[in-house]
Amino acid sequence: MFNNIEDITSTSYDSIKYLVNSDLRINILELLYDKECNFEEIKGTVLKQESNILRTLKELQDLKLIEHSNKIYKLSSAGYLTIRNLKTLIDNFYVLNKLRKCWNVHNIDNIPLHFSRYLYLWKDGFLTYSDYVEYYKSINIYVEKIKQSKEIRIILPIFSKLHIAAILDTINKNNATLELITSNDILNAIKTSEYNELFEKLRTNGSIKLYLSNNNIHKIFYTVADNFAALTLFYLDDSYDDSVMLFNDNMNHYDIFVSLFEDYKSMLK
Repeated sequence: MFNNIEDITSTSYDSIKYLVNSDLRINILELLYDKECNFEEIKGTVLKQESNILRTLKELQDLKLIEHSNKIYKLSSAGYLTIRNLKTLIDNFYVLNKLRKCWNVHNIDNIPLHFSRYLYLWKDGFLTYSDYVEYYKSINIYVEKIKQSKEIRIILPIFSKLHIAAILDTINKNNATLELITSNDILNAIKTSEYNELFEKLRTNGSIKLYLSNNNIHKIFYTVADNFAALTLFYLDDSYDDSVMLFNDNMNHYDIFVSLFEDYKSMLK
C-alpha cells in the first residue's frame, strides 16, 4: 500500500489520503504499531463506538494492513511498513512547517531529492542565527562541534578559510578522518591557499579521502560527524548564507545521516 517513502505515487497518495481521513484508522494502526492487542484493548484505547471499531477493523483487514488470529489483532508486514512510512511523512511535514521561515528565504531547489525525503531527521534539530552582535555565532558553534569530531563527512560547495582551518586542524590534532565531496573549483582554491601543505599531508597519510565532482555540486554545505550533523543553504539568489545553520546533536539517526552522504557520493560515479 505504502511501502517506501521514496516511492510515493498517485496510487499510494490516494491510499495515504484514505487513511488520514479517519482518525480511527490512524489510531488503530498506531496502537498496533506499538503492540498486538485484543478487541477490548483496542476499544479501551480508541474510545469509539464498538460498531465503528469493528467496521474499521474489517476495512483494515480487507486492505491487508492488519491480521486477526486467536482474538489478537496485529499489523501485517504491509501494515507495519505503511504506518512507519506514514509517520515519517508526517514528521517531514512537521519539519517543513517548523523551519518554514528558513526554507522561505533559501533556495531549497538545491537540496537533492533524496535529502528532502528525509527531512524528519532534523525534527530534533535547532537553527542558529548570526546577527550584528554575534556575527560569527553560527560558524563558531560549527567550529566548536567539529573540534570534538573523529569521523567527518562533508559536502563542501564553498571555500571558507574559517571552515577549512577548523576542519584541517581537527583532523590533524584529533587523528580524525574526513571524507570530502567537493568540486574542482573548491579544490583549486584550497591548493592555492595557505592550507594546501597541511591538506596534502593529510591526504597523503590517508586522513582525507577526496571525491570530486566534474560538475558543480549541489549548493548545500552538509556535514555529518560522529557527534553532530549540520546543514547550511544558499539564499534565493544563490549566494551562500553563513549566518544561519541547522544543527542536530541527536545521533539516533546517525546511520541515515551517513547514508545520505554515501548516496550523494554514489551519484558522482
